[in-house]
Amino acid sequence: MEYLILLISIFLICVIVKWRDKLRLFESVKEGVLVFSSLFVIGSALDSFAILRGYWSYEEHFFLGIRIGVMPLEEYLFMLVIPFLTLTIYRMAKKKTLR
Repeated sequence: MEYLILLISIFLICVIVKWRDKLRLFESVKEGVLVFSSLFVIGSALDSFAILRGYWSYEEHFFLGIRIGVMPLEEYLFMLVIPFLTLTIYRMAKKKTLR
């Protein structure tokens, strides 16, 4: 549960920063969907492979217990939230340096 709370907190902070600083992350919605869906598919495939090969596993008491395939739901959210965080920080830093 705490992993989910952490991801939601990061997401909300990014949304607030994006709104407050009027950040434009992508040129179009289509570009955003393409980037995030690509990262989601690649990340999910790599994580699933790593889990199936035994490279890592998840402590069940940190998660809700909902699994999709071999990964917990929170890990799929991670594939969306962390790239959003990274891009938000990048755009914010870029905007601040251009002033």
